[in-house]
Amino acid sequence: MTLQDIIDWYQRPRRAQSTGGRAQELYFLFHPRTAFLKTLPVGAELVDIGAGDGSLVNFREWPDPARRDLHMYAYSIEKGDRFDAFEGYEISDWNVAPPEFDGKRFDAIISAHFIEHIEDPATFVAWAARKLVPGGRAYVEWPSPAALTLPSRSELLDAGVDMVISRFDDDATHQALPDRGAIEAHAAAAGLSCTASGIVRLPWIEDELMAHFRDASDRFPAQAAFWSWTGWSQYLILEQPLR
Repeated sequence: MTLQDIIDWYQRPRRAQSTGGRAQELYFLFHPRTAFLKTLPVGAELVDIGAGDGSLVNFREWPDPARRDLHMYAYSIEKGDRFDAFEGYEISDWNVAPPEFDGKRFDAIISAHFIEHIEDPATFVAWAARKLVPGGRAYVEWPSPAALTLPSRSELLDAGVDMVISRFDDDATHQALPDRGAIEAHAAAAGLSCTASGIVRLPWIEDELMAHFRDASDRFPAQAAFWSWTGWSQYLILEQPLR
């Protein structure tokens, strides 16, 4: 994807067919990460690995359906602003000491844009296999190979395309990009099965977000549209066998 391709996409005129609030709601409702959370079994215990500011807890209430029955935990290298809204949290440097949560095991694990930040992504897969209950599932999301070949953020800004991040190496904390086949192989070796995988793409919603938010001060909606349009993120859903 060339710089001119991105400029043309960014500047393309669009006519919104929904409200801005509805466009954002639909983005999260159809995103595979949120869909994973919203469709967990009643009363599931969920841990967010690499939880950032803890914003995943917001999805208990929004969008519909509300999932107040979920028991949510968080893990990161430092405490996020929303961590006190979780049932519990743990803080450590994964490369030194992954979390233990006092021996707790989980019905579900969500890890979004975390494994590209640690030294050995295989350690996350092994940890997930150990911490999932029988029948438990893990949603794992990280950049796709498309992120390696995009123009840099500085090139985009020079061209009038305002993005928070573009190419993989715009983030200096990124390690090497984990290979999906290697992650699947590690999962199989740990006894986990892969039940779904793909690239996060939401084409109609991309245009809705851009129609409303291309020039907004809040850059997240336009960034989300860019991620979707470029196929920036990939995901796997891994499952622990029942027995």
